[in-house]
Amino acid sequence: MAAEVLNSSSVLRLNFCTKLNFCASISATSPSRKPLAIILTTGKVTKQKLNFNWYFLLAGILILYFGLANNQSINQSSLEKIRVELYKDITRVKGRRSSVDYKFWTKEYKNQFNILNGSITRGKHEAIAELKGGEVVELYITTADLKKLSGGKEDIDIIGIGQNGIPLMTKDEFYHNRNLYELRIKIFSVFTALMLILNGLTNIPKKINYLIIGVFMGAIIIMRMFEIVIY
Repeated sequence: MAAEVLNSSSVLRLNFCTKLNFCASISATSPSRKPLAIILTTGKVTKQKLNFNWYFLLAGILILYFGLANNQSINQSSLEKIRVELYKDITRVKGRRSSVDYKFWTKEYKNQFNILNGSITRGKHEAIAELKGGEVVELYITTADLKKLSGGKEDIDIIGIGQNGIPLMTKDEFYHNRNLYELRIKIFSVFTALMLILNGLTNIPKKINYLIIGVFMGAIIIMRMFEIVIY
């Protein structure tokens, strides 16, 4: 009887050990000591970090390149004064794509005369916009542009303009205002490029984007109102 009990106990122990070995053989193995769930989660996070927005990156890099490369330095060359009669009323050019604020023609020359964007001092736009055909004005142009008048085909950029001895735009105002205008264009280009690059590298929340843009635009508006820094 005792022998039968011992044999039964041996069989039970053998079966129990066999089941343990079988369970151990089918368990997941990993070269890392970390649990499998943590390894999978870490893999997902790494994949998300590398999920760049290549469209934003490319657009940002291009805008940054062209914004910094477009360095149109204004040479303060010698100027020539000419006295002309307007062929018709001066024309205000509308649209942001144009590089000209005003254009006009004269009875003496066939060229188109242009007043460039950002060259007129604030408060003097009205006096220039009210110039009518038949009125006589004094224009200041570069020596190089003076030679172009004979052909009558090329546009002439105005450096200064006056009427009856009253300056409507002096050469000093022109150079000062144009330099600030170019600086504003460059600042807007760099800011836009950096925002695109940052959003291309990582997923910035919309609220953060709106906050940054709001602060930037607010600073621009304040500088515009008080005519400081870049105005």
